[in-house]
Amino acid sequence: MTRLKKKRSDANRIEWGDSAPRRSEKLADPGSYESRKRKSLDKRKQQKSVYEKQLEKEELEARRRAQQQPRGGRLAEKIRRLNREKNAAEMLEADAAEESVVDTATEAAAETVADTAAESADQTAPGTKD
Repeated sequence: MTRLKKKRSDANRIEWGDSAPRRSEKLADPGSYESRKRKSLDKRKQQKSVYEKQLEKEELEARRRAQQQPRGGRLAEKIRRLNREKNAAEMLEADAAEESVVDTATEAAAETVADTAAESADQTAPGTKD
């Protein structure tokens, strides 16, 4: 067989008679190639613009934040509460320790000043020569 016979270009040819149907007639028929092509083009996924992608991303993040709940249950909440109380107690102890250190330092300084004053008074007693 020759290539021309294998090709059979007239095998799928449709005889329309006087004139071929208009495009609107082809689109009206749901089984026609034109209508199927139009439907697939409409159905095809369109590329989103950068702005639309950014808006969608922000909306998704907002929904995630709204849905996100604190992790853990009652036990985790109890542990967090106890840790907060423990930290608060440690802060109070640290403040009290600072105050006591300051008070001790003030008392020690006062004692030192008193001792030096007493020593200087003993050394310069009236009626004695240097």
